Amino acid sequence: KRSSSWGRTYSFTSAVSRGCVTEEENKNVKAGAQAMLQVFLTNAANVFLLEPCPEVPMLLKEQVDACKAVLIIFRRMIMELTMNKKTWEQMLQILLRITEAVMQKPKDKQIKDLFAQSLAGLLFRTLMVAWIRANLCVYISRELWDDFLGVLSSLTEWEELINEWSAFRLFFLSYPLSGCVLDSPKGATVGRSFSLSWRSHPDVAEPMRSRSATTSGAPGAEKARNIVRQKATGKCLFKCFSKVCCYLRWICRNKIKGCNDEIKIVFTDMFFSIDSSECLADDCSIIAGGNLTGWHPDSAAVLWRRILGILGDVNNIQSPKIHAKVFGYLYELWYKLAKIRDNLAISLDNQSSPSPPVLIPPLRMFASWLFKATTLPNEYKEGKLQAYRLICAMMTRRQDVLPNSDFLVHFYLVMHLGLTSEDQDILNTIIRHCPPRFFSLGLPGFSMLVGDFITAAARVLSTDTPAVKALTILGSLVCFPNTYREIPLLQSVPEVKEVITEFPSFSFFFKRCIAICSLGVWICEELAQCTSHPQLKEAINVIGVTLKFSNKIVAQVACDVLQLLVSYWEKLQMFETSLPRKIAEILVATIAFLLPSAEYSSVEADKKFIVSLLLCLLDWCMALPVSTLLHPVSTAALEEQHSSRAPLLDYIYRVLHCCVCGSNTYTQQSHYTLTLADLSSPDYDPFLPLANVKNSEPVQYHSKRHTQLPTAEVAAGPAQGKLIPLTARMVMAHLVNHLGHFPLRGGPAVLHSLVSENHDNAHAEAPELSSEVFRSPNLQLFVLNDSTLISYLQTPSEGPAGSSQGSTLSDVRVIVRDISGKYSWDGKVLYGPLEGCLAPSGRNPAFLISGWQPQGLGAQKDFSQTEEGDDVLDKLLENIGHTSPECLLPSQLNLNEPSPPPRGMNRDQEKEIIEVILRQNAQEDDYIQRCNSDSAMKVASQEQPSPVEPRGPFYFCRLLLDDLGMNSWDRRKNFHLLKKNSKLLRELKNLDSRQCRETHKIAVFYIAEGQEDKCSILSNERGSQAYEDFVAGLGWEVDLSTHCGFMGGLQRNGSTGQTAPYYATSTVEVIFHVSTRMPSDSDDSLTKKLRHLGNDEVHIVWSEHSRDYRRGIIPTAFGDVSIIIYPVKNHMFFIAITKKPEVPFFGPLFDGAIVSGKLLPSLICATCINASRAVKCLIPLYQSLYLFALSIPMQVSIPGPWDHDLSRRQTLNS
Repeated sequence: KRSSSWGRTYSFTSAVSRGCVTEEENKNVKAGAQAMLQVFLTNAANVFLLEPCPEVPMLLKEQVDACKAVLIIFRRMIMELTMNKKTWEQMLQILLRITEAVMQKPKDKQIKDLFAQSLAGLLFRTLMVAWIRANLCVYISRELWDDFLGVLSSLTEWEELINEWSAFRLFFLSYPLSGCVLDSPKGATVGRSFSLSWRSHPDVAEPMRSRSATTSGAPGAEKARNIVRQKATGKCLFKCFSKVCCYLRWICRNKIKGCNDEIKIVFTDMFFSIDSSECLADDCSIIAGGNLTGWHPDSAAVLWRRILGILGDVNNIQSPKIHAKVFGYLYELWYKLAKIRDNLAISLDNQSSPSPPVLIPPLRMFASWLFKATTLPNEYKEGKLQAYRLICAMMTRRQDVLPNSDFLVHFYLVMHLGLTSEDQDILNTIIRHCPPRFFSLGLPGFSMLVGDFITAAARVLSTDTPAVKALTILGSLVCFPNTYREIPLLQSVPEVKEVITEFPSFSFFFKRCIAICSLGVWICEELAQCTSHPQLKEAINVIGVTLKFSNKIVAQVACDVLQLLVSYWEKLQMFETSLPRKIAEILVATIAFLLPSAEYSSVEADKKFIVSLLLCLLDWCMALPVSTLLHPVSTAALEEQHSSRAPLLDYIYRVLHCCVCGSNTYTQQSHYTLTLADLSSPDYDPFLPLANVKNSEPVQYHSKRHTQLPTAEVAAGPAQGKLIPLTARMVMAHLVNHLGHFPLRGGPAVLHSLVSENHDNAHAEAPELSSEVFRSPNLQLFVLNDSTLISYLQTPSEGPAGSSQGSTLSDVRVIVRDISGKYSWDGKVLYGPLEGCLAPSGRNPAFLISGWQPQGLGAQKDFSQTEEGDDVLDKLLENIGHTSPECLLPSQLNLNEPSPPPRGMNRDQEKEIIEVILRQNAQEDDYIQRCNSDSAMKVASQEQPSPVEPRGPFYFCRLLLDDLGMNSWDRRKNFHLLKKNSKLLRELKNLDSRQCRETHKIAVFYIAEGQEDKCSILSNERGSQAYEDFVAGLGWEVDLSTHCGFMGGLQRNGSTGQTAPYYATSTVEVIFHVSTRMPSDSDDSLTKKLRHLGNDEVHIVWSEHSRDYRRGIIPTAFGDVSIIIYPVKNHMFFIAITKKPEVPFFGPLFDGAIVSGKLLPSLICATCINASRAVKCLIPLYQSLYLFALSIPMQVSIPGPWDHDLSRRQTLNS
């Protein structure tokens, strides 16, 4: 039974004595307002003296209502009346006694105190509000605070108290706290009592210090109060946490009924009653020992710390449920403090970086509670898990103040005990909430936990969600063995073989993606370090088998890893000579294995993956020497089947031919192409078993927008539904044109022709393709087989000054655009060797060039060399008789001897005949002389015709077309003349702008220490030596003024810099927009730099700042993927990858990877290319170059057959 005098304190008795007067003076009694309030408080509290009657609900309800009415009056007094120190102390004493008397739970736990339960929430809230309000108005002694601490710490079994405590300690964060809630990062270390407040060893056990209520919030609170007294000028160090402030304003704007009115009034007053002039006052608040009343930064901070610790040691809470709830509230509080820290010293205008904050939130202030919570019995498991969660979050942040060695000893001990615990839930919690960033912080002695983390991660691989985190941790540690060769470990590390063998059983597809990427990074690390690891073949075997995995996202990641290894083919060859060739054989056999099902599959991802394999095979073929490709494929199965072994290149063309013509082209395809069974050997098992995968990826990853290759539905014309044949045709054309011939003397930037129809066109002087060029009479465009665009251009026939016609530069220019690229040829009509080229010795020219002087033909015997008077005919006849006896007459006389006279003729007759002949001869001679003297009788001499220049501007082109047979009737169906209209012009310009290779442009930023705004970041003209080495490893520097490859929008006039890193293969071009290479001497330069860098989809950010990079520093609507590089100790680098949610997974690097400096440039370059592909596939109607090139001939207009022949004839005859 409660005593009637339990609430009568000195304030009450003194007020009564001062108010009593004699009976004769009982009129006009005036005891004073404060004395009256004190008496009222004591007498009003007597309503709580009545013992409740739970057996009669009506009586219990009436007493509860009466008590609530009294509390409402108390709250009205607290918020509206002015009270002196004694009255406030009387108010607090009354509330403490009420709380202590009402809320003490009965000893018999089976009996429910309905009266206390009905008043718990309202009573605790009233007590909290009164205590806060009193400390803002008067000075409350330490003894009263200790009494307050004692009462509340004894009532922690009430969940309503925990809820009210949680609400108040979060509401305080909405106020701009001053330095007293913060720790100084300059030279500050954690106090000794902070880490030595508990000991696990019984011999050195040190109990938790018995603290006063003014210091029980956390160690260092007394120090904070001293800071407030010293820095009473009270600068408001940082602004309200925006979200909490918005929530607070929402509370103030909305009506809060009943018991929440006081909270609204208290915190409205706290938020809006601060005058900026008060922060500059010389005095400090009452709670800090000054004279200022009301809300101030120092009073808010001290109250926040005291209210936070008012429950005492939270590990003494008996209820496991409430204990877990408290630690959950502590995590929420820490999270908000961390957000406040993240928002300190942030540029508001993004134009300049503020100086670092002098004071920061105490993010490790709960460590002693957390460390002790991990040692509690298993019945407090939920609280222990919350403690481990908060410890991991606390120590995986960048540390503004390095913890002292004593703190780290306790931390490592707690983590070691947790990682080696038999409780799987503790393991899962640590692995889930301790990301790889912990290893990048470089805390002293952190490497001791490497073995613990590897062992723990291996134990949680059987679960789902933590397994992803576990694999991320394992993947981030693959480069550590070569960097930390001999490090002290708290536990032995399992063999790498166990992790690799465990991989095929992963059931969650995202786990497989991380594992494949980690495996690829490990292979590159071992190759770069030349360790000759014995399990390298086993790792490649796992990746090769994953190519035929049913989940195409996982298979695509494996394909990307093999594509990454192209740049390490020489290292692979040094490891084992046949290994690069083996990888090419794996790709060929996998394509042949997947082709039949992919051709008839209704799932578009199957076709796209075959395309990825074909492009990967192309890269390997272009990288390997031709001698390697011509090496015969040697396997045991093939040697039994075939006596003669075909080279690898033969099998490559076979599988490409099957992709073009269909897998059912050959009835016995297994004897025609390379199969997986043919690759079976002791070093490679093509049928390694793989478990099924739970496809938990969101739906959008399988949609058309989230595939790395264009969909077949998007491709127009013949490309629709023929994705695999088109890709195979492109690969075959690329191999035929460039295998063994890349790069040529022009460098890797030159692969295809840069010549267009406007170059060297005498009829149209235009800097680019235009309608004026199309109107040129010397230009015609044709389409061959609906797949190849051919332009015929007749160039000027004039050669250089002083040269002959035969030495003209060209007569005909042919520009070909097909699925493999763009090519240009110049030609001329030839009828013999070019001028200046002599015929081979001992041979006469069989033909002469038009215009040459004719050379005389030599006879077998020169008869012109005869003496005067000799009869040439006589000698000729004599020679014929000797050389050809069959020509002699029957009389066998020589042909030059006169024949005998005929019989019956005498000499006179013969003489007369001779005279007649001579006379006839004389008459003929006389007639000839008279004819020669008569000009009318002369005949004109035959002269050589003079050359004629062709008048038709398309003559030589028409001649070439006719010589090639393009005008024949059998070619008319496949060779068409195109109409030169605006549509064709637009498509040609679009095709030429696509380049002839896959192109990517990547932005590179450098962030120095302390840079928090875009202006300072963009103004960097150089970086650290490590940064410059990294940029040099991305590609080779090219002079932009003379560079003939992909420019990515950079200018040749120097406005965007003089040089840029450039990387190219026969299939890919990458230009890096490096911020430190571009000028930044003016505002226009910064604007232009931001325009180029901000418009790139992929950003590389090299950050040497002590804080994490924020996405909003570089304002841009692009930048879908950001790859942030943080240098860490021992020349290693932590990789953080942020991307928009719709961007699909890409590798080989992943978020949280830690790689060595040797691997960094190549892995970043490969990851950027894959990220750019992933972003481009989100673009509607995105097409690869070869699909677009093939679609153009079908998009341009072609005349009908009869109109076509007429127009062709008219054009070619012109």
